[in-house]
Amino acid sequence: MRIPEDKLVAILTDTYLTTGMMDIQEMRETWGQRDSILNYIDVIRSHGYTYEQLETTMRYYFTNKPKKLAKIYDRVTGNLLALEVKVENERIEADSIPDNLWTGKAEYTFPGEFPRDSIWFDIPAEASGEYVLRADILVYENDGSLDPRVTVFFSASDSLGAEVRNDWDEISLEKNGQLQKIEARKTLETAGNTRIRGWLMNHTAREGRWKKHATVSNISLKLEKEKVMQE
Repeated sequence: MRIPEDKLVAILTDTYLTTGMMDIQEMRETWGQRDSILNYIDVIRSHGYTYEQLETTMRYYFTNKPKKLAKIYDRVTGNLLALEVKVENERIEADSIPDNLWTGKAEYTFPGEFPRDSIWFDIPAEASGEYVLRADILVYENDGSLDPRVTVFFSASDSLGAEVRNDWDEISLEKNGQLQKIEARKTLETAGNTRIRGWLMNHTAREGRWKKHATVSNISLKLEKEKVMQE
């Protein structure tokens, strides 16, 4: 049985964190004498899966869906960046953008530590109403990404636990070195276990060596018109 995509993202995120923790002296002194593979097996088991299931799942994506695997790793990178933001307390100034729901960094510059990052985000939508995502994005002419765009969707689960997506209109980004003030909006009719997910700098997978050349700033996600429930 293959591991579902959301669970796979969570497992891969935790395995990367485990690798980083082993660089800490106290952790290395405690666990360093242990076979490292056992540490990763513990991580996988904590999510309710086996090492064999992870191997089978990764082999499936490598062989059959490499582009999908690239998107999965984009989400892992997004999770790691979000954790970095929390640890370093890099928060957008509340006074500059009131009621901002955005939980990522205030600004992104490419190329950087992750030159192909798609800036994955996953934010709870706790109320119904109209949500608006805004950002200032500049993509240079020599940017190496294919079909750069902003992709946003509402994500919920049906009775069987499968994801149900409600896509917003995608926004294509021009590679012209000009600042683009993007704005995407969508009304959520009914709240409840719904999340706003997507990629702020989405792209189509491509082979070869390449990197992005762009900047993203002034990011905000706001509930502008909360829906009033009728009695």
